[in-house]
Amino acid sequence: MIRPILALALAGAAACASSGTVSSTRPVTQDIAVGGAGTITIAPSSGPHVNTLDYAPERVWKVLPAVFDSIGVPVSRLEVGTKTIGNDGFKIRQRLGKVALSRYFDCGATQIGANADSYDMFVTVVAQVQPSGTGSRLVTNVEASARPITFSQAYSRCTSRGALETRILDAITALLK
Repeated sequence: MIRPILALALAGAAACASSGTVSSTRPVTQDIAVGGAGTITIAPSSGPHVNTLDYAPERVWKVLPAVFDSIGVPVSRLEVGTKTIGNDGFKIRQRLGKVALSRYFDCGATQIGANADSYDMFVTVVAQVQPSGTGSRLVTNVEASARPITFSQAYSRCTSRGALETRILDAITALLK
């Protein structure tokens, strides 16, 4: 009973916080079937990261495919009308591009090291460009879950360290300078 109430409260808070210019169709939580592993539920760990840029939305939108390619996120979602790009869920292990997953995600640790570097990960990375005054606003959602590769165990939610969101923002500004 608490989960539906929490979901409604979060959805209500998100609706109040939006500017009304572009609405998100993304749910607060999302159930995803993952191969033979069953279904996992991914929920945002800290909500979307919102950054304001001094560039027109069209300029930011044009460089986002190159940004996603440079960080190693395969693009499976490209919505020109809402200027949304990303991947709603992909499996990965050890590295995203050339960067260890533990740099981006906290999934706990064992005596061997960070779980993010040795577990199977299921990651979602979606960015949306919205107009904001004379510039634009970049809303980035990064979510992840992980499970050990040697045990039959369900996926557990990981938290974003914010480094991936920062890397996306830095890559955009570097390409637009």
